Amino acid sequence: MKDISLPLDRNLITYPGDAKLELYDYFTHEKNGVQITRILMETHTGTHIDAPLHAIDGGSTLGTIPLSKMIGPATVINVSGDAVHAGDIPDNTEKRLLIRTKNSGLYQDEFRKDFCYISMDAAEKIAELKLDLVGLDYLSIEKFGTTGMPVHKKLLGNSVVIVEGLYLKDVEPGRYELLCLPLKLDLDGGPCRAILK
Repeated sequence: MKDISLPLDRNLITYPGDAKLELYDYFTHEKNGVQITRILMETHTGTHIDAPLHAIDGGSTLGTIPLSKMIGPATVINVSGDAVHAGDIPDNTEKRLLIRTKNSGLYQDEFRKDFCYISMDAAEKIAELKLDLVGLDYLSIEKFGTTGMPVHKKLLGNSVVIVEGLYLKDVEPGRYELLCLPLKLDLDGGPCRAILK
């Protein structure tokens, strides 16, 4: 099995404008005889799932997404350019598509604006193929600086689950079984643990 999730720690980069992950010692063995850590983070921290509500006013929440969309056969592809285009998406992909790009090498000390993103023509093809899920190896699928979240709306409006913040650097293209379950939060999204086998 291969864990393709980002570690939730103090070194985790965040999208500009988002709050940094904060960890606090709430109770300690020294003072309280037990260790309990308080975590402060956004629903789109690290490896996470976007629910329709994230981009669509009145959209459905994370708790309404069938778990079956996030479990099962998946195809991993490699895209070498600065954007994912329709021609990069195979017609015979499994219902869950994970896209490995240069992004997995960009998880460093600071956010990079030049990450590879999913173009609208790719989003249209993903929607046409009626995929259950698409995942990308950075903190957003949208080109940096885009307003209105058009790619999110195209995918989420067609019931495609979006997973952002995957770590695919050492994953070879091919067919896998994906297990990608979010925390049980009925909100606009939530952190998840993503595993390939």
